Amino acid sequence: MTNGARDIHVNASPDTVWEALVAQGHNHWYFKLDVEGAFQPGSHVVWKLPGGELAEEADVLVADSPSRLELRTRFLFAPNLAGLPAHTVRWEIEPESGGSHVALTWSASPAVANLFESDGEGILRGLRLAVDPSAMAELARLPEIGEVKVLDLTPERVGDYQSFFDHDAFRDFPAWQSCYCMETHRTQTDEEWSARSGADNRADMSEMISRGQVTGLLAYVDGKPVGWCNYGETTHLSGVMMKLKLLPREHDSIGAIACFVIAAQYRRHGVATKLLETALDRLRRRGVKTVEAYPRREGDGSDQGHYRGSLSMFERAGFEPYRELAHNVIVRKTFD
Repeated sequence: MTNGARDIHVNASPDTVWEALVAQGHNHWYFKLDVEGAFQPGSHVVWKLPGGELAEEADVLVADSPSRLELRTRFLFAPNLAGLPAHTVRWEIEPESGGSHVALTWSASPAVANLFESDGEGILRGLRLAVDPSAMAELARLPEIGEVKVLDLTPERVGDYQSFFDHDAFRDFPAWQSCYCMETHRTQTDEEWSARSGADNRADMSEMISRGQVTGLLAYVDGKPVGWCNYGETTHLSGVMMKLKLLPREHDSIGAIACFVIAAQYRRHGVATKLLETALDRLRRRGVKTVEAYPRREGDGSDQGHYRGSLSMFERAGFEPYRELAHNVIVRKTFD
């Protein structure tokens, strides 16, 4: 077994932190999972995906409110993880400087420990957002922003890409911190993908950018990267093809707008629209005649739910419905 730990200070009482840890029902801060079961010694707790599929289960070993929670846990969201021995997770909460010091420690097999090493800090950041009003205040939308400048993602800008995804891209939803937009280009099976860490994705995307293999855009305000768009030829975006189950013969020579990420403080200032306009211009100049995108038919009400872009934004840009998918609609725009 491999041991590890992460910790954080939050401006909230231990009682408030404890209530967030043991709350039942929908849990936004912990990967948007639904929690069932009482957090009492000897009890069994499960975390479910939105469709009801089990993602995680745990036996409660210690529940000493509001200072210590210890669980014997198994991840179930991928077969390769479900087959591993159960691991131990411990939460410890202590009063500190008018708030709380929260420590997350684990003892797990190397594969699971690798995930905790990658996601542990993000889990704690998500908890802080759930209980600490100052955390949300830091992410408040700016009433005004400076001029938005959109630049192509070149090998010389890999550092800007890294800085954006390290610090700003998913600051309001740390559960996605490990993605680094590698999902758009993944070639791994679901089982292999589930075992990847943020460090894996950051390294692979950085290498692809350095080799000129990613067609992306960065939006800057006052010299700082605040937005991202990943686009290209549909059949070159392997992760999009895989996740949406697209057939190559139906999307050959078609351009695609894969995803957007806008820093929380800069949303609803037209940043995504400017990224879309630039991506369309780039694809037109490359000789692409038709471009498609994949907004969700019904968003979950969150900005994260619209990471592929909102349907209304594409409609304003002249896209029209092309085909319905399980959760998304393919919209297309043909250049004159």
